[in-house]
Amino acid sequence: MTKMDMSTLKTMIDRGDIDTVIIAAADMQSRFFGKRCCAGYFLSEAVHGINICSNNLIWDIELNEGGQYPLAGRRTGLPDLRAVPDMTTLRLYPWFEKTVMVMADLFHQDGTPVSIAPRNILKRQVEKAANMGLQADMAAEIEFYIFNETAETARDKRYRDLLPLSRMPAESIHQLSRYEHFLGKVRRNLNSAGVEVELARPERGQGQAEVNLRHTGALEMADRTAIYKNGIKEMADQEKLTVTFMAKYRTEEPASGFHVHLSLRDQKGNNIFYDESDEHGMSSTCKHFLAGMLTLAPELMCFYAPYINSYKRYGSTFGAPRNLSWGFDNRTLSFRVIGRGKSFRIENRIPGADANPYLALAACLASGLHGIENRMALPFPPVRGSAYEMPGLRALSASLMAALADFENSGIARALFGREVIDHYALAVKQEIECFLKSVTDWERRRNFEQV
Repeated sequence: MTKMDMSTLKTMIDRGDIDTVIIAAADMQSRFFGKRCCAGYFLSEAVHGINICSNNLIWDIELNEGGQYPLAGRRTGLPDLRAVPDMTTLRLYPWFEKTVMVMADLFHQDGTPVSIAPRNILKRQVEKAANMGLQADMAAEIEFYIFNETAETARDKRYRDLLPLSRMPAESIHQLSRYEHFLGKVRRNLNSAGVEVELARPERGQGQAEVNLRHTGALEMADRTAIYKNGIKEMADQEKLTVTFMAKYRTEEPASGFHVHLSLRDQKGNNIFYDESDEHGMSSTCKHFLAGMLTLAPELMCFYAPYINSYKRYGSTFGAPRNLSWGFDNRTLSFRVIGRGKSFRIENRIPGADANPYLALAACLASGLHGIENRMALPFPPVRGSAYEMPGLRALSASLMAALADFENSGIARALFGREVIDHYALAVKQEIECFLKSVTDWERRRNFEQV
């Protein structure tokens, strides 16, 4: 059993199989906030919604309430928002005993949706696609690092010299087996929660792994990805391990990406990206969609790469893109066209593992639909060979500072997402930059302490 309806939940509660319901919403970083409810209280009261302080949507990665956000802040008195369970998302949460979880949508007290809430941002793009007679089908591949450390020992070490789960390359079955005690638990628990896993495997870095989720609708995929990222941290805690989804956790180790696979289907379920009469299988709709994503990627980098650290990934290792490029079955590209027939799709390789899945998927969908609406043409031919050495391609943003300028000044982004959304997330980026610029780093000490 994975997802369930209210009747099933009531039966399980009556039998004593369930006694806790988690009501969860995603913050700007895609971390879950909400409440654990006793099952009886959920059925009688919380099923209709709970109050949640609005500071959950203004704090930064360290829970600092910086910036003058219109939504909330001390000058507004930090009002409550209403978190209303979306009962279509009710599912088992099997790595905690007798527990289920439901995603919540956020509303103001007057009943209007909170425009800047990540799940609401994606829902608006899904609704726009539906109004065009289209459904986005998406899948996620996210890499991360696993350490033989608890969260406490990692903090005590100031996140330096951490012991990875394995120090050996993990291409043989023997080496893969060293991860199985943890990744096996991850696969089984996620599948039991309705987060369908295709595979989980180690990657090139010491202690690095990847989980691939099976394709589904865009909103469901974002929910599953958020559940996976939050859940794997909880499962690691239970095993006295710790994980990180930093895009680049260590200079000497490979970066971690969030590869988004997507296609569009019509109302009959046909993949409208595929055209067998085309030399490469690309329909005109696919070309327009890809042109939109390719053209608007520079203006939406703050959704794909939201932190200072995010930009250490680009070009740092093989498989991480360095420039705006597209082509066929080529892992040096930003956008990779792969598959055939029903599986024909575009892979966006720009987002890092640190991206908020709701915002990253919303950026993909919004920019692609914009390309379709405006019948945008691909700006250059497919790249053949290594895009890393290809002259004339526009480099991806080198820093969060550069990405902010494109994001904040984009008239198209404001038209696609709304002024409130762009202003809110631009303020979050400014807060990230300001915090970094005030901090003295290990790099500065190593470089300058004796030499200046």
